[in-house]
Amino acid sequence: MKSQNPYAAPDARLADTIAAPGSPIKAVLIGLGVDIGGSVVATLILAIAYGMFLAASGASQEEIAAASRGGTTTDSWLFYASSLVGCAFSVLGGYVCARIARRSEYTLGAILAAISAAFGLWSSMDQYQVGILASLTLASIGAVIWGVRLGHAANRRVR
Repeated sequence: MKSQNPYAAPDARLADTIAAPGSPIKAVLIGLGVDIGGSVVATLILAIAYGMFLAASGASQEEIAAASRGGTTTDSWLFYASSLVGCAFSVLGGYVCARIARRSEYTLGAILAAISAAFGLWSSMDQYQVGILASLTLASIGAVIWGVRLGHAANRRVR
């Protein structure tokens, strides 16, 4: 006999519904936006903060301009900071791509990594030597795939 207690917990079995797989194109495009867009915005913020620091330290406008051009050299802290932030956004972009797609995560992640690497090569071709450029490209690809792996694992936990 069923309890007539209005304060008792319901008898129905409740469960979260599993989200349907998303569009592969949408997953790659949003992942690309997070990866490249986040990297560009974060690097811009770092460069502005560096310029403000130099201005507060009493540097002239010419010195600040020279330092901002020198920010792409591999011996500046701005290069290392922007590279680390860029890799972090690559991980996040891969994660977002996998979570949206919810299927064929590694295939779509490889597509995302290839597009991201091609954009990175195109935008930095004349700024760095071949060895540095290859290292940055491989780090970016690895970061995207790591993010895809994290997203793939999160997708499997939900099921």
